[in-house]
Amino acid sequence: MKSELLKQLKNQFHQENIYLIDKQERKAVSARENFINVPSWIDMSLESQEPIIKLSDTMYGFQYDDIIIVLTGTASYNKQEAYQYFKNNEQWLKLLINYSRNEENQNSLDLLMNVARTLASRMYEENILEIIIQSVVDAIPAADTGFLFLLDEKLSRLLVKSAVGFHEESYKKTRLKIGEGISGQVFQHGKSVMIHGEKEIAAQMANMSEANFRYYIDSTMYKNFPDSMISVPLRFQNETVGVLTINSFKGGSLFTEQDLNLLESLADHVAIVITHAELYNKERKQKKELQKIHQALRNEHVTLQRTTDFHNQLTNIAARGEGADAIVRTLKSMVHYPFAIYDSLLKPFYIDEAVKNKHLPKGFLSHERVKKVMSTNKWQQITLDGQERLVVLPVIGVESMWGFLCIWIDSADFFDNDIFLFEYGATVLSLELTKQDAVKAAEKQAKGEFVEVLLTGGMPPALEAQAVNLGFHSSDYYVMVLCKVDPEAVEKKSMDQNIRRQKGEIIELLEHGLVKHQLKGIVSINSTYIFAMISFTETEGKLSAREKIKPFVQYLEKTPALIKTGIGRVHKYLSNLNNSYKEAEKCIQLLRSQQGKKVISYAESGIFRFFFQNSEEELALYVSDILGTLINYDRQKNTDFIRTLMAYITYDKNLQRVTDALNIHPNTLYYRIKRIQNILDLDFEHSEDWLNVQLACQVYEYINQKEGELH
Repeated sequence: MKSELLKQLKNQFHQENIYLIDKQERKAVSARENFINVPSWIDMSLESQEPIIKLSDTMYGFQYDDIIIVLTGTASYNKQEAYQYFKNNEQWLKLLINYSRNEENQNSLDLLMNVARTLASRMYEENILEIIIQSVVDAIPAADTGFLFLLDEKLSRLLVKSAVGFHEESYKKTRLKIGEGISGQVFQHGKSVMIHGEKEIAAQMANMSEANFRYYIDSTMYKNFPDSMISVPLRFQNETVGVLTINSFKGGSLFTEQDLNLLESLADHVAIVITHAELYNKERKQKKELQKIHQALRNEHVTLQRTTDFHNQLTNIAARGEGADAIVRTLKSMVHYPFAIYDSLLKPFYIDEAVKNKHLPKGFLSHERVKKVMSTNKWQQITLDGQERLVVLPVIGVESMWGFLCIWIDSADFFDNDIFLFEYGATVLSLELTKQDAVKAAEKQAKGEFVEVLLTGGMPPALEAQAVNLGFHSSDYYVMVLCKVDPEAVEKKSMDQNIRRQKGEIIELLEHGLVKHQLKGIVSINSTYIFAMISFTETEGKLSAREKIKPFVQYLEKTPALIKTGIGRVHKYLSNLNNSYKEAEKCIQLLRSQQGKKVISYAESGIFRFFFQNSEEELALYVSDILGTLINYDRQKNTDFIRTLMAYITYDKNLQRVTDALNIHPNTLYYRIKRIQNILDLDFEHSEDWLNVQLACQVYEYINQKEGELH
């Protein structure tokens, strides 16, 4: 009906638009719009008492007791007739205004109820604050953006908890003081405001801090300031908890008093919803925390029960003396993750079937996490390929790290319960392994001391009785094997292992070799060497003993261990063990001058026997007889012919290799060799002269090597 009446009025006078203005409410019914605020150009003329008001050349108003009618358009009409026409229909026009007012009120009520129902039905959703601001902006036609501020009591600042139409990364940084900006003032005074015009809005925001103002400008999507805005306080039980601010950036729309009333009504619902949502979330959070505590206590109980059962089982194992293997079996039965145990040299002690095809990361001992395990004695995780993780626990010995317990798991979510069992199992295992190692160490020490006494010579009855207890008989055959870490090879390899670890590897190497070749013996260590005393029964005989030791020698030659090994001759009687020891020691000394050679056996030393069977004084005289004139010539003339001769012998007269090694021209080499032969008065083409020179040079190198060690 309303639209038909307005259309009839427009057609009556052929005008573009018509406004019916309620003088009391200062609102207008427009043919184009619904109930609106009085436009400013009409509002200025309401104080006039004239019945016909000229507003412009094409616009007239007709004023009555309660209403004003304004026609806008270009068609001409009789003003007096128009005035009288509206006068005659004044009652109908008043009914139209009342109808529009009631319609607007009903629309506002419907919007209010719709928003209230939406908020009530979604009050307990996690994103309720986003729902609130979006619902408010959707409910008011002129609104296109908005902020929801809530007070943070700890900071005493208003924070933007949700917004529509602004960049989140910027507005989330806003921290408004109470009284700062428009929203801060609304919070402080508890009164709503409606502001029109960019300049007026900018002026009201002038007291914002530089940082907050910059955050606001950075957050805007359309322009710096809106055309219109409304800001209302959010109150609950007479306490202001926040501020709701809406804006109109697009289309030049201005908010009305009806919009303000609607927003204030919505604010009451919003405050209730926010407060109840906070109480609900707080209660839900407390419930979750209680559930977590309950679950944690339950897990703790389960862990304690499993640990207690594990402890009781291990106590029984210890009481029965079942050893480390039984501890590992018990740990495997208690946990559900595959694991492996390695000693400090990464020699496997136990490997689960499920991880037999898995490997430790390359450079395991130098890995940062493993270093941390060793420095802190605490477990660490290492990320492997994909989602797999390697958990490394320390197995701690008395003086140092015994080894590592390694567990492979499929994800980063680690076993909260099983880790305690692994830690406890590693602790108990370390005690058992340390005890076993201590027993082995005591046995090795006793055997080592036994061998040390033997090497001093003599065979007192007490020592002979100890030998029998150890399974050795004085009339058997014996041989000594001495090993020493090769310092030059270690330096070239830039190994990060310490000497103690290397010695441990050599001991294991010798023990493994004895078992592999079915030899009976003692492996131990003294201040200078790692040694193996190997025995053969009297019935086997010396020749058989020599043959049986040969595969063991070959085994030592092929090992990648960085060692020098000397092997003495086979001697009958335990009292002659020191003779084999001295021979092996001479082999070790000789190896220092033999680059690339790892093992020398006294029995097969060939030309080197010449060194062993002559004193150092005799060897020096031999060198002087053969090479003396050349050595003196080098000293007097400051030449280096002896070095050229050594290279010539080393590369067996191969001219190309000699010149490459000395970095000289072939003609130079020819000259030097001829000059050396003249000085020595020898001819290298004569086999006897060449043999003497070769032997003398080897003795010269051997003597110089020993003198270098002394100095």
